[in-house]
Amino acid sequence: MILAQTEIRAAVERGDIKFDPELEERQWGEASIDLRLGLSFTKLKNVAGLTVSMASGISTIAESGLWQQKNLQIRDQFGKRETFVLEPNEFVLALTYERIWMPRNLIARVEGRSTYARVGLSMHQTAPWIQPGWNGQITLEIRNSGPLKIELTPLIDMPCQLTFFQLTSELADSKAYGSRSTDVFQSQSAALPRQD
Repeated sequence: MILAQTEIRAAVERGDIKFDPELEERQWGEASIDLRLGLSFTKLKNVAGLTVSMASGISTIAESGLWQQKNLQIRDQFGKRETFVLEPNEFVLALTYERIWMPRNLIARVEGRSTYARVGLSMHQTAPWIQPGWNGQITLEIRNSGPLKIELTPLIDMPCQLTFFQLTSELADSKAYGSRSTDVFQSQSAALPRQD
């Protein structure tokens, strides 16, 4: 069952689903929540001839120094909003502004919004599920497949949406996301897994 706005609002009011910071009224859809673009952008360095293996997991790549990260401020030293310009065919990881806590009886799906898709932006390439027990900011896998440079403005742009689905039963703590050592993205506040 997909939750309608009424059920999502009730779950947020009860504290079952949590958002930090709180949602603005403009983020509420009929049966989804639009999420704001955050301030952190991460991309792979262009290293000619390099081949990487995913067999060891993303942590190996995270430790390799093949990534560069840019953290924007909401406003620059002149009081102007900082933006990120995505070139045609460019790929970047970006975080949502909101941190989300998922209860163990729901699963959510993150998808791009059609307004952004119509200019060639895809917001989430794979792995659209936000698992029961998840908490953290969501990493968006953004690609500009269009011919234009696209300017993205943190906190103003709402490039993705979350839809919530009711599970047939609540997961036990031991089965929820974050209960295994392999759940490296739990509590994430960066696009790459934390280093322990």
